[in-house]
Amino acid sequence: MEPNAIVGNWMEASWLLGIGAAGVILVVLGLRRDDIVGTIFLVVGLALAVLGFGAQFFGWNPLSL
Repeated sequence: MEPNAIVGNWMEASWLLGIGAAGVILVVLGLRRDDIVGTIFLVVGLALAVLGFGAQFFGWNPLSL
């Protein structure tokens, strides 16, 4: 495997984990609010967490679309 390909795979994995982590942060912030913004944070946070962590665990690459 080429060194550039290894770095590219690592950067892609880091990006997707960052998206998943941002989703988890939004879910935690959404749980602390009682208004409509909390509901929006929950929905968006769950979507980001599924996108980021799901891509890592199931091998799906949303960045290649």
